[in-house]
Amino acid sequence: MRIKLMIPCLVEDCLPEIGLAVVSVLERLGCGVGHPKGQTCCGQMAFKTGDAAGARAQALRSLDVFAGPEPVVCPSGSCAKMLRTYPQLFEPGTPDHARALALAGRVVEFCEFVLTLPGAPDFGARLTARAALHRSCQLDGSDAPQRLLAAVHGLTLLEPERPERCCGFGGLFSLQFPAVSESLVEDKARELLALNPDILVSAEPSCLMNISGYLSRSGSPVRTLHAAQLLDLALNGALTGGVSWS
Repeated sequence: MRIKLMIPCLVEDCLPEIGLAVVSVLERLGCGVGHPKGQTCCGQMAFKTGDAAGARAQALRSLDVFAGPEPVVCPSGSCAKMLRTYPQLFEPGTPDHARALALAGRVVEFCEFVLTLPGAPDFGARLTARAALHRSCQLDGSDAPQRLLAAVHGLTLLEPERPERCCGFGGLFSLQFPAVSESLVEDKARELLALNPDILVSAEPSCLMNISGYLSRSGSPVRTLHAAQLLDLALNGALTGGVSWS
C-alpha cells in the first residue's frame, strides 16, 4: 500500500525522530511511504485564533500537496483533526470544498492507520518495559494507541487513575495561560510518574514535548516516546530476540 506522510511542523522542527520512526514502522509493515514536498503548517494556529483567511491559505497549499487517492497518515491527532476540518473553510458546492472533503476522508492518525494493516494489532513486536500511557485529548477519545501498544509482547502498559486529564499544553493555551498550563502538566506528570514507568508514551507530539520538558526540568530520568518510536523499538526487538529496558 502506498501512503502519503504528513509531518507536523512540531515534529519537523523539534522532534524529527518521531518522523523517522513513523517511516521505519510503516515500511517494515509493508507500506510504501511518500513524503510530498512543500508541506507547511496545517493551519491550526491560524484557525484557532480566528484567522480564517490565513487558515484557508494554508489549507489550499495542503490540498495541492496531498492531492491524489492515497491515504494521508499523520503522527498527530491534532494536525489530522485540522486537515479533517478543512471543509469548514470553503463554501459548499465549490471545487475547493469538494477537494477538502476528499482529503478529509483520506486523513488517518498514525495509530489508527497501523491498526488497519494486515496482522494488526499483533505484529510480533517485543519490548520488556513498563510504559505509562498519556491519552491525549487531541485524539478525541480514540483508543487506537492503547490497542496498538497492548499487543506488544513484554510491554506492561500503565494508565493513571484519571487518564483523560489534559497535560496543559493546548497549543495557544500554554502561551496565553502559562501558570495554569504549568500547574496542569505538573499534576499530569506526577500521576504518570506514580506508576513507576520506564517510559512515558503518547501518540501526540505536542503533549510529549510539554510533558518531557517538565520531566527534564524536574530531573526525571523517565524517557518519553511517541507510540511510533516505541513500536519501532519493539519491532526491532522482535528481530533481535527482545529488547530489555533498564
